[in-house]
Amino acid sequence: MAEGFKRRTPSRWGEGAALRDEILAAAARLLARSGREGDLSLRAVAREVGISAPSIYLHFKDRAELVATVTQRAYEWLVAELCEARERGSADGPRAGLRAMVQRYCRLALDNPRFYRLMFGIERIEVPREERAAHPVWLVSEVWAEAVAACREERTGRADDARVARLLWFSLHGVVAMAMSTPFETDRRALEEMADELLEVAMTR
Repeated sequence: MAEGFKRRTPSRWGEGAALRDEILAAAARLLARSGREGDLSLRAVAREVGISAPSIYLHFKDRAELVATVTQRAYEWLVAELCEARERGSADGPRAGLRAMVQRYCRLALDNPRFYRLMFGIERIEVPREERAAHPVWLVSEVWAEAVAACREERTGRADDARVARLLWFSLHGVVAMAMSTPFETDRRALEEMADELLEVAMTR
């Protein structure tokens, strides 16, 4: 047995879902560490979990399916967080709901840097263009577009909602990515103020 390998305690009957979750968590950790999808191997994932590589095939047909599932889960988590923030904020109106999303997005990125990089900082293996529409990143895009559309009464005659939503989201991504790339502690208050300014700029489009 290779040095450093720690064999996982075998799952009992009916615990296959727990092993599947461990495999997904291990793959996510390795992806976040390396920053390159192409560097991920099923052997490395198996080693991280403490199982044999063939055991992974009981849950995922290949590396592509494993990575796709990790990615899908990450985006679904982000969508759920943004929707929850919007729902809470919307008690004071749609604009307040959108602002709550903006602020939650920034906090999530700073509080979960590895998870954020898993969605937006991994060097991905290029896929055929026809698969583009099925990528879970569009789940996040739809959430932003819906929140912007809810403010349409304030924006009659302005640019279309989808374009404004992309402008806002992409700008926020740039701000948090810059904050996460610097070697010193982020001034969160200043970041929140900048996020509010971006919201104001986007909503005047």
